[in-house]
Amino acid sequence: MFRYLCRKILHVSTKDSRTHPYFVENPCLKSISHISNTTNQQSFTVSYLINSCGLSEAAALSAATKVQFNTTEKPDSALAFFQNHGFTKSHITHLITKYPLFLLANPDKTLKPKFEFFYSFGFTGMDLAKLFTSDPALLHRSLNNQIIPSFNFIKSILHTNDNIIFAVRRAPHILQCNLEKVMAPNVAVLQNYGVPNSMISKLISSHSRTLNLNNSRFSEIVAMVKKTGFNPVKAHFIVAVRVMSGMSKLNWEGKVGVLRSLGWSEDEIFSSFKMYPVYMVISEQKIRRGMDFFVNKMNCKPSVISRNPNILSYSLEKRVVPRCSVLQVLMSKGLIKKDLCLSPVLTASEKKFLEKFVIKNQERVPEILSVYKGKMELLG
Repeated sequence: MFRYLCRKILHVSTKDSRTHPYFVENPCLKSISHISNTTNQQSFTVSYLINSCGLSEAAALSAATKVQFNTTEKPDSALAFFQNHGFTKSHITHLITKYPLFLLANPDKTLKPKFEFFYSFGFTGMDLAKLFTSDPALLHRSLNNQIIPSFNFIKSILHTNDNIIFAVRRAPHILQCNLEKVMAPNVAVLQNYGVPNSMISKLISSHSRTLNLNNSRFSEIVAMVKKTGFNPVKAHFIVAVRVMSGMSKLNWEGKVGVLRSLGWSEDEIFSSFKMYPVYMVISEQKIRRGMDFFVNKMNCKPSVISRNPNILSYSLEKRVVPRCSVLQVLMSKGLIKKDLCLSPVLTASEKKFLEKFVIKNQERVPEILSVYKGKMELLG
């Protein structure tokens, strides 16, 4: 039917053009010609993306919906620029898959100034290849309006180029945050509470996402951490802020509810948080499983666990059960006290645990190594 209509239109157009020359400019014919040209251009682009950039067919088809070209001049120039600056084939493939429009970039005007700026801080070509492929959006950001102001702000806190390189390598997104409305106000909150600049520097270097939180929520968290009893000049203060910043209010309240249901009082929950803030990021399922084992298998009281919350962070299968199995065997034979504190035992290195509890007792309890390796069922 489509072919018939096109032949009909072509026939009428040719006939009428004898008296109406302008009729040859039939919109339908122009549309058909445009579709044909577009299809050819897309086919050329897809072929280039596959053969020159290493994209898969599916990735190339997807990329061709965002960028199209009918000559290789611009894309060849862009690829040559990346290759000359240390990008491997895999780097280029990843970068173009994420941002195919880079193929039409003018290397001298849009890419070169950014690379030279990063080089001035001590970044290498391989650094930038890893940086921009891990976070391609960064290369797309404005040098003058985003990248340079971000560097200047970070340097005002981290001071040295080496510190800046470390921070950016670890978290490239640090150069894309909203400085004026987010990071700067959050840094000011910490400073106002007396947090030392050295600790703020470590936070930016290692966990900069903490400072990307909405300012009102961040201020609320810092106030709560201070109210809980953390000292702003101690490292635990920043750890607590980081932990709470990574949790929504709903998630925090849910975790508190779980601990209450397992026999912890309100004071014990916050006392444990003050002692070992990271325990609050343990999943609810892992907390339930850990409490079930320690209370029902090892006869520990919930209050004892609340005073040693770090033991909930260890793997039951890989550390807790094997070590506690050894302890129960030794307790049953009267070789260790039944009220032995679990925290030092579970915290000890593998070498120290083996020396103190397994190797030391192997002659008196030959099966002790088999127990530790999980070849005997948990006693008790």
